[in-house]
Amino acid sequence: MINQSDLKYFLEVSQTLHLTRAAERLGLTQPALSHGLKRIEAELGTQLFIRSKKGMQLTASGLRLKQSAHELIQKWEEIKAVNLAERDEAKGVIRLGCHSAVAQYTLPKALSEFLKENSFVEVQLTHGLSRHMTEQVVSQSLDVAIAVNPIPNPDLIIKELCKDEVCLWRSKHNRNDDVLILEPNLLQTQDILRKLRKSKIHFKRVMESSSLEVIASLVAQGVGCGILPERVLQTYEKSKYEKVEGSPRFIDSICLIYKKEFRQTKRGQLFLEQLQSLKSI
Repeated sequence: MINQSDLKYFLEVSQTLHLTRAAERLGLTQPALSHGLKRIEAELGTQLFIRSKKGMQLTASGLRLKQSAHELIQKWEEIKAVNLAERDEAKGVIRLGCHSAVAQYTLPKALSEFLKENSFVEVQLTHGLSRHMTEQVVSQSLDVAIAVNPIPNPDLIIKELCKDEVCLWRSKHNRNDDVLILEPNLLQTQDILRKLRKSKIHFKRVMESSSLEVIASLVAQGVGCGILPERVLQTYEKSKYEKVEGSPRFIDSICLIYKKEFRQTKRGQLFLEQLQSLKSI
C-alpha cells in the first residue's frame, strides 16, 4: 500500500530524474528508493518513469501523479494535524444519541458540568429508540449513545451505567383502573404484556402513546395505569405514583455505547469520563 514516504520519494525522483542523486538527497539507499517507486507503480498498475541510458523521464501517468502528489501530501498533513489536535485538545462536535425519556434523568447534570468545563466542544442530540441509537453508533452516524439493553456487537464498547425496573404504575388517585397506557414499540412493554396475560391483572381498555413522558403525565392525572420505567418518574413528583400490586416487571440495563475511536479523542475521553459519573444516578 502506498504511504506518504513513497510519495515523497516519487516527488524527489521526479524533480531530479536521477535515482542516485535522489537517494543521496533523501538519505536512502538506491534499492530502498527503487522499492518505494515500485510500490507506487504496483498500486497504480502503471509505469511512472521511462528508464534509458540517457536517464529517466516521466510517463504521462507519472506527470499526472506529480501534479497531484503535492496536494495529496498536503491533505495528509492536514488530516494528521486534525487528528493530533483531536487527540490532545477537547474541541469539536460530539453526536450523542439517547431515548428522550432516558435523556431527562441522565443528561442535565452531566451536560451542564461537561459543557462548562469544555467550552470548545459542542454536543448534538439525537433521540429515538435505543436499538436505533445503537445502529447509528455502529454506522458512525453517532459518536456515542446511552442505550437501554443494547445488543452486544464486536464493533462496540458497552459499559453499564445503572439498572432500571419497568412495571405497572398508577396514581394514588387513579380514576380508571380498567385503562392501560403503554408505548407499544418497546420490547419491555411487549414482555410485560405477555406476563399480564398469565396474571390476575386485566384491563378492558388500552391507550397507546409513543411518548413515555406523556404516559407518565397521564398516569399522574389518574387517567389509567401505565407501563413505565421507574427512573423516568424521577423527573416527576414520584410521590404521586405507586406500583400496581402484583405487577410483572422487566429489569433494564442502561448502558453507555461507543467505538474505541471515540475514546481516542480528547473530547471523547473527557465526555465518557463525565458520563461514567452517571453510575451514581
